[in-house]
Amino acid sequence: MQTAVWNDIPPLRELLAAAARNRRLAVCLPEKRIPRFEPSEQPDEAERRFLQHWPQQSACLQFAAANILHGLLPQGAELWLMPPAAADCLSDYFSDGFEWQTEARPQSPAAAQKPWFRPSENRNGAPPEHVAVIGAGIAGAATARALAERGVRVSVLEARTAAHAASGNRQGLLYAKISAHDTEQTELLLGGYGHSRRLLDRLLPDSGWQPCGVLHLNHSPAEEKRNRRLAAQDWHAHLYRGVSAAEASELAGIDLSSDGLYWPQGVWLNPPAVVRALLNHPLIALHEDTPLSSAEYDGANWTAHTPRGSFSASHIIYCMGAHSPNAADANVSALPFRQIRGQTGVAAASGFSKRLRCALSGESYISPSWQGQHCYGATFVLNSNDDAWHPHEETANRAALQQLNPPLAQSLFEQNSFEQNSLYSFWRNPLCSVSDDLSAPPQGHAALRCDSPDHLPVVGALGDIAAMQTAYAKLALDKNYRLDNIPCPYLPNAYINTAHGTRGLATAPVCAAAIAADIIGLPQPLSQRLRTALNPNRAVIRAIVRQQPLL
Repeated sequence: MQTAVWNDIPPLRELLAAAARNRRLAVCLPEKRIPRFEPSEQPDEAERRFLQHWPQQSACLQFAAANILHGLLPQGAELWLMPPAAADCLSDYFSDGFEWQTEARPQSPAAAQKPWFRPSENRNGAPPEHVAVIGAGIAGAATARALAERGVRVSVLEARTAAHAASGNRQGLLYAKISAHDTEQTELLLGGYGHSRRLLDRLLPDSGWQPCGVLHLNHSPAEEKRNRRLAAQDWHAHLYRGVSAAEASELAGIDLSSDGLYWPQGVWLNPPAVVRALLNHPLIALHEDTPLSSAEYDGANWTAHTPRGSFSASHIIYCMGAHSPNAADANVSALPFRQIRGQTGVAAASGFSKRLRCALSGESYISPSWQGQHCYGATFVLNSNDDAWHPHEETANRAALQQLNPPLAQSLFEQNSFEQNSLYSFWRNPLCSVSDDLSAPPQGHAALRCDSPDHLPVVGALGDIAAMQTAYAKLALDKNYRLDNIPCPYLPNAYINTAHGTRGLATAPVCAAAIAADIIGLPQPLSQRLRTALNPNRAVIRAIVRQQPLL
């Protein structure tokens, strides 16, 4: 079904009437401003409902990527709001075609694609009956949900328990630490932030998160420079704005000595609650303690072998996070991943700390209290495969919180012999040795995150690495060698959604939607530029060019 498209802001009644004929409506925004949909002189019930929900739905509207809004239009129709850059290349998103409701907007010619970045030819235009998703963290749960909401039955195979690893933190923050420049990462983070924020409103309306706002403080000259550049982007003033130390203090409810960037729609959330909500769908079956031993394709289906039996599905999607280097399929494990260890701490709220109204972020972070406790951290240890809780990292997290806000740290840790134990001497002299015998029992969370060398997620159809190395071997002699006529040897119906690093709350759900769209043949939430940047084949081609084959 083609998408109905307007090259200006239509009257609200016209937009709503079109929803009865089209499941998807797209409006090209003429500028980087939140649009105003004008109601009729006597608004009907549909118009009043739209206007009632519009402020909440548009609160995270951004102008770096497509905005997909649910629940505003009748008949379950989607409303796509396309900022100017996206409006100039609609075929990137609507490959099945679109129909202009106004005079057509001139379109930029489609950029040429290398064969290894062209879409897989596995799609047949119909949703598959059954898909196997490997991993039940935020990426796996979001991928399963995106497919289930489109009528696909999903089996989620989890080696341990859902949300036990990087998605097991007690409180995480949802905002976007972005560059002021138009990079692929900025586009992904802003688009993903809006997507995840609206997803929370839909999935968890009552519990497991709080729209508290996030204050990102200027903790260094480089950070101040970046945040000031962002604050100057007035078209995003509803998303983020610069604040003085005095305004930051008023927003936070405690005194702050630094200015920064405020995200009013930022939230803290409980990742396990989000994962459980995503998996709570009648078409999703979760199988815990079911590690994948091997997987094979018989020409029609994948068979996933586990100690608890075998599962057959037409498609397989790897969402294994930090366990990706240990995947049973070498086409996953051979990709260049980095494991990053992270540990957070939890402290009982004090009388002073309960005044904290929004989340604080700098070189470390702390969330407002939830159920009488604060979550803070986190450590960042590259190339570590250790997921045990360590007292010395708790010490480091407390020291980082002391740097972020000394009175807050003092109030939280004074009940734990703040000035008597080794932590105080550590803060006074970071070079001294510290005891691992902390007075408070471990209450935090330690886990491994997965990252890629270029810090972008790895998302999309999986190529057959050995076959690609043969097909594109001449790139090792000349990276510009023309191989446009050699189609990419993709694995049949195999996909990946991983390497989200510390940004998975913002990036994993929108990437899940992109994979579901690719499998089913729906319009894409991500631009072609972004799909290319995230494509797992980028690592294979880079390795061939550098004469460092992955297999």
